[in-house]
Amino acid sequence: MECERRMADIIKTWPAFMEPRKVLRIFNVHAPWGLYYFSLGRGKPQQPFEFIWFTYRSRILGRIEPVSLFQNDGSLPPLVSLQNQESEWQFKHDVWIVECFPSMDRLREHLYMPGFRGWRYFDIDEYRTRPEAKFNF
Repeated sequence: MECERRMADIIKTWPAFMEPRKVLRIFNVHAPWGLYYFSLGRGKPQQPFEFIWFTYRSRILGRIEPVSLFQNDGSLPPLVSLQNQESEWQFKHDVWIVECFPSMDRLREHLYMPGFRGWRYFDIDEYRTRPEAKFNF
């Protein structure tokens, strides 16, 4: 009997320099944007993924469901800040972008993962069995 394998997820680190209140506003169910865009960098995921998880200051915050994955060809509208002004930070050409609807499915369980650059494949069920998931180093 073959066991059905669940689709992979990916995990990214949210910048630690942002104030916690600002992070909560960004990932709130009443977010000010109709769509989120997250950069995966120049490397396209080689396998499909179901969710993007985020860490912030070593805590796993939760997950967002992607709508689409595409390579930036320069046609994205300018990103805007919480103050509804054009952001200083914009995506570079040729980076892979994940488009998502707002609203993070928050993880109520306290799980930890140190920050890192880029993204990784991730399995929450496997990760929560690791000792390092339970401690904030």
